Amino acid sequence: MTNADIGIARPVLRPPRILLIAAVLMSLYQWLVLITTIPYPGKIGLDYNTLGTDWMVFYGAIRSVLDGHSALIYDGTRFTDFLNTAFADWLSRPLDFRPWTYPPDFLVFLLPFAPLGFLGSYVAFQIVSAGLLVVALRSFPLVRMAGGMAIAMVLLYPAVTINVISGQCTFLVAALIVGGFALLDSRPIWGGLILGLLTFKPQFCVLVPFALIAAGSWRALIAAAVSPLVMVGLSGLMFGWDLWIRWIPLVWSNVNSSNDLWIETGRMWGNSVYACVASLGAPTQVASAVQLVAIGVAIVAVVTALRSRLGAMERAAVFLAATVLAAPHSGLYDMVLLQIAMTFLLLARDPLRQPWMWSLAFVVWLLPTLGPPLLFGIGRLGPLVPIALVLVALFGARSGGAGDNEKAPEAEPYASPTSG
Repeated sequence: MTNADIGIARPVLRPPRILLIAAVLMSLYQWLVLITTIPYPGKIGLDYNTLGTDWMVFYGAIRSVLDGHSALIYDGTRFTDFLNTAFADWLSRPLDFRPWTYPPDFLVFLLPFAPLGFLGSYVAFQIVSAGLLVVALRSFPLVRMAGGMAIAMVLLYPAVTINVISGQCTFLVAALIVGGFALLDSRPIWGGLILGLLTFKPQFCVLVPFALIAAGSWRALIAAAVSPLVMVGLSGLMFGWDLWIRWIPLVWSNVNSSNDLWIETGRMWGNSVYACVASLGAPTQVASAVQLVAIGVAIVAVVTALRSRLGAMERAAVFLAATVLAAPHSGLYDMVLLQIAMTFLLLARDPLRQPWMWSLAFVVWLLPTLGPPLLFGIGRLGPLVPIALVLVALFGARSGGAGDNEKAPEAEPYASPTSG
């Protein structure tokens, strides 16, 4: 099928030279941080202690369960002591409080990597999840037509390096969102099943039901409810139902009275609306209230986008940006979602006719180096970026070209991570 067959003009991603040079330098800086973290953590940029500290939590959890110590993972203090002992040779200093807070279905995703050892599983997970993200991105015709530039704009983004340094799972989260939206119109059941898998990281699935209801995609909504139930069943059969029995009251207690130690050592070091407001010295109740307002704004944005005539990429861009805005806890690595949203908007609109979009793209590119807000005050303005992306998608001038024609029925099938 040619470009003319589907009526889509080839997108041109050609940023101004000065912005391109600055973006490349920032990307190189983050890779230098990654390289120097191995022998000299903290000598350049943030002190990450060592590579893969978040993957230590993931790998430590699946190994504990497989080794018959499942009771350990939902005891934050004991689990942190276990990690500091197990990875003493890797760490430059003991980890602060590092609890496992994820639902047991996340363990199903981690299981295939458990036999590879810590280093092997760390590297393999990053490669596999990044590969899934590339496949998902290429499900959109405009991404394919843009050639390697669109993929490069995502994979060279500074927050990608932060994700790799930490050993986080943002590639997987992004792959599920992008892949789900690519199939939402053409194969709603598959799209819903994929989006439903986001429950493995609950803060990123908050907007899914609102999006599917607003789109009137009832088959996708049912599928999105089925896939997490399947994952619950699989995790219960594989690892025992006692993990769910322990996790549910833990979540309930965190909702009613958050763990002060986790807020101090984890949530405050993120870049969520909560973290930005709390870093100004606001009481916990005020920061939580503002975060709730942000969730409400995100819901309105997603409902508006899904009920509009926006193309599939623009709707996905709104969802990605709104997801970051709504997440009660997120890290610098999660800004990869914002870069994908920005890339989608550049592809769906015509930046040659709207050159100011490159200025917004540069702000998005700069954002990971301005955080976390607890250290850099300017990072507290970070939540304005997803709001700006949402406004551009919903109300920005359209080129009348690619964005109007880019619909999900033209997307190719996307393989679910659980389909093998």
